[in-house]
Formats: sequence, structure tokens, C-alpha cells
Amino acid sequence: MKCLLASAVLSFALLPTTAGAACTAASQVTGATTLTTLLQGKTLCALRGTDRWQEYHQAGGALIDYKMGPNDKVDPTKQVGTWTVTGNGPGTQVRYDYGRGQNYTYKVHTIVQDASYSLCSGTEDLVVTLRPGQGPC
Repeated sequence: MKCLLASAVLSFALLPTTAGAACTAASQVTGATTLTTLLQGKTLCALRGTDRWQEYHQAGGALIDYKMGPNDKVDPTKQVGTWTVTGNGPGTQVRYDYGRGQNYTYKVHTIVQDASYSLCSGTEDLVVTLRPGQGPC
């Protein structure tokens, strides 16, 4: 299944889902170093309806959309933006910047350690998984 272009896909301008189910203070990943360690070197796998995306969090802040893979002639892997971790304690967040004013900021909450997480922003609660390294989900 072909992934959508990240600027459109990770128009993380997500539709609200089950608001706040996993977005509790007790489950939040806090601390800039902790959140950076959690995301860096991993591919975030997300699914919402028929939209699917898989973005690798490269060390140094590059955000790489795997798409159909690095050797695909039609939809190859490429950098689509940047990611940064800001704040500390309950203010710790990850910020995605896709250029052209497309910026999205989320608090990250643990659902199942090292498997499922929620990206939370306001009433949005998007369940995602993380895979080590860069590759397809």
C-alpha cells in the first residue's frame, strides 16, 4: 500500500480520536533526554483510517519518510522535515516541522512500554508504534 506524502499525511492535523484515553500526566514521557532517546533512531508507524505513514527519526533532527523504500522509482524514501524535542518535565514535547508553516507539537504518552504510544495535542490522541531503525512498518 502506497504511503501518502508526509506533508499531506503528517498533516498531523489529526482528526480528534478518542480524546485523552492515554493522555494522562502519569503516562507522559518527560525529560528532553528521555524523549529524544525514545524517538531517535526509530521509525514511527502510524495509521488513521486508510492513511498510513512511517517516519524515521534520524539523529540530528532529520525526519525521513520511508514511503516505498529507498530504491523505489516512484515513491522513494526522502527527508520530509525535521523533529526536535523541547521542554522538560510535564512540558516535554516533540515538534515536527514540515516546512511552509506545517508545524505540529505533541506530548508523548506510554501505552505499552517500547511498543505503543500516544501522540497527544489538545483533544487529539493518535496511537502509534515505534520500530528500531529505518524501514517499513
